[in-house]
Parts: sequence; C-alpha cells; structure tokens
Amino acid sequence: MHSEKGARSGILDVARVAGVSPATVSRVINGTAKVSPATREAVQSAISTLHYEPNKFARSLITNRSGIIGVLIDRSIRYATANVLVQLEEYASLMGYMSVVLTVDKPFRERFTQSLTKLRSLSVEGIIVIAPRVGLSKTIVDCHVPEPVIIVSSELSDIGIPMVGEDQYTGACRAVRHLVQSGHRQIWHVAGSQDWFDERRRMEGWKDTLELQGLGAGKMLQASWSPKSAYEIVMDTDFSHCPDAMFVASDHMAMAVIAALTSKGLRVPDDISIVGFDDAEGTAYVTPPLTTVKQNLPAVARKAVSLLVSVIEGKPVDMVTMMNSELVIRSSTKDKR
Repeated sequence: MHSEKGARSGILDVARVAGVSPATVSRVINGTAKVSPATREAVQSAISTLHYEPNKFARSLITNRSGIIGVLIDRSIRYATANVLVQLEEYASLMGYMSVVLTVDKPFRERFTQSLTKLRSLSVEGIIVIAPRVGLSKTIVDCHVPEPVIIVSSELSDIGIPMVGEDQYTGACRAVRHLVQSGHRQIWHVAGSQDWFDERRRMEGWKDTLELQGLGAGKMLQASWSPKSAYEIVMDTDFSHCPDAMFVASDHMAMAVIAALTSKGLRVPDDISIVGFDDAEGTAYVTPPLTTVKQNLPAVARKAVSLLVSVIEGKPVDMVTMMNSELVIRSSTKDKR
C-alpha cells in the first residue's frame, strides 16, 4: 500500500498511524528494546494496514543479522528431497527468514566449498544441508563449518552436527512385516541407488524383517531410483519361480514394476503383492491403488528449520531427530492366508 502522497509507505507513515514515534516503530521492528504489548500491537497493526515492508538490508545493518538462511541440496534430486525443499522454504518464511538455495554434486568437497563461499557472501545466519547421498555429511564434518548447520538425512547418526530425517528403517520393517502377516513368504526387493542412505536403510529393514520372521534372504533386484531402471530390471528377470510379493524402494519405481509385471502377464495383487515407499502424489489413484509407506516430510522440514533457528539463537538441541513414517494399506497387496 502507498501513503497519502502516493509514495511507498515508510516508517514515518507507520509511526503516524500507530500514534508513536519513528524510534518506537524501529524498536518494534528490530527488537532492540522492550516496548509495551499495547504499543507493539499498535505498531504491528499499522504495519499490516499499510503493508509496510522493512528494508531488510538496512535492518541487517542495525541488528547485525541478515535474516537469510542457506539451503544446500544434493543435485541428485528425487521426490522426497524436492518435497522437503519446498516445505523448508515455506517454514523458513513463516519464521521470518529468506532462503537461498544452491545445489551441490560430486566431488562433494570441491562443490560444497564453492557453495559455502557464495552463501557466506550473503552473510547467511545458518545453513540447512539436504544430504541424502553417502559422503556429503562427512564432507560437512571435514570442512569444520563455523556457521550453524543442520543436516537433513536418513543417515541419522551422531556425527557432531544436528541431524533430522525420516526413520527409513522402521518404515521398511513395517512394509515387509505387513506382507509377512498377510501370508507372503517369498518377498523380493527392488532396490534404489546404493549410494543413498534412504536405500541402505530400507534394504536393511527388508533384510532384517525377513530374518526375524525366519524366512531367510530374499532376492534383490538392483535398479536406480528411475522408473525406467525398475521397469527394465523386472522385464529382464526370470519370473518362472514367482515371488509372493515385492517391496519396492519408491512409489515411482513401484508403478513401473506393476507395468512390467502386467507386460509379463502377472497380476497385481492376485499373483504378486506390491508395496512402495513415499506415498507420492497420485499413488491412491493408480490401478491398483498402491500400498506404501508415507513419509512425514513436512514434519522433517519443520523440524530442520526449528533446529536451525534454535542453534542460531544459542539454544541446545538434540543431535539426532527421527520422524516416524506410516504404512498406508491399499489394494496392491492381498491377504493370502
């Protein structure tokens, strides 16, 4: 909104509408001194009415805070990491921070150092690193980054830097246990890329659950994260000794697996039950609707931002935070008992 003279609203306009001095408006905006609740409310109401937007650069000179956080994301982006990124930006904005996003790729140390230099030129107050692949979190530790840092990863180990992520292992255990409890005994796994912690944890959950249930080792079909790779590995595999079920590393891969099985004349779930992972958009509307593990990605993003703000403010935080997933049972699995 503009002032009565047609110019963009400024601090003098806010002071006039709120009935206070410009210095008081400045104190409310910058939090540099205590003001009464009534005065603060009057100033905030005037700011809202006038749609006044403080000059972030000028404010940073006063407070010595930029209001900017950096987000470094592994360039090898897929559904979960992209979803977390979108949520991160939203929650950071709600907390009053602007996000600057840069990608990193291998060689991690060289690219991470380059991106870090760019973020420092913007005086970021802290950094969130989305690090799904093996090696990136170690790079962060080795670089001894002095800025507040939070790592988003399913590695979930105490490396001296606060880390938050989805409990992939437990999610995989739930998926495979559901298949076992539904009467399935031969359960294969279509795997994603092994250099991702997501896949390593999901594979461990699959293996451990089969062993715990006394079913022995299942067959693993090694794909990448792409639906094309999942489709091709299934098409190239001999199904003369058909499994009862397949636990697939992601939903997009699972939909490709169903297409490949259909091409082979196998029916889902009558011949083979399928469970995916992610609860990606649209999985409830494919044929058959996909049983899957739903990740709580908004909670991961919200926690990452909350942790970073706490570290910036000098508050203690947990070093490892795991978010729980949920098994969503639909029609791609069948009770064979």
